[in-house]
Amino acid sequence: MVKRLVVLALVLGADASADTQFRLRPGMTGVADIGTTGCAFFNELHYNGPTGMQQQVLTWIQGYLYAKDGTTIDSLLAGLPADNGWNFDTLSAVFVSHCKANPDDTVAVAALALVERLLASTPARQ
Repeated sequence: MVKRLVVLALVLGADASADTQFRLRPGMTGVADIGTTGCAFFNELHYNGPTGMQQQVLTWIQGYLYAKDGTTIDSLLAGLPADNGWNFDTLSAVFVSHCKANPDDTVAVAALALVERLLASTPARQ
């Protein structure tokens, strides 16, 4: 197992030094970082592409929040009243709606709209 990992590291290292751009294999939809994906492309993927796009964006947001100040979505929601209205669908709806209204933005910008609402402790129904 260790030999395989060393060989893999050497192969990947050789490829990285030979070609400085990260390239995805064909069929991987070209989305290496969901945050840099354009909203127009996300809008198409959201409805017609692989399942889990909303979860991928929520995961990206979770990583962003945690890297920013150690906060999690759960900890922000825990500070709101129990009947705050936030769930997977309402969390996702914020960035889906933003992308629909602003197709030239990136998914990161749309995700930050949700972050701003959560940091402001805004209930979902407002």
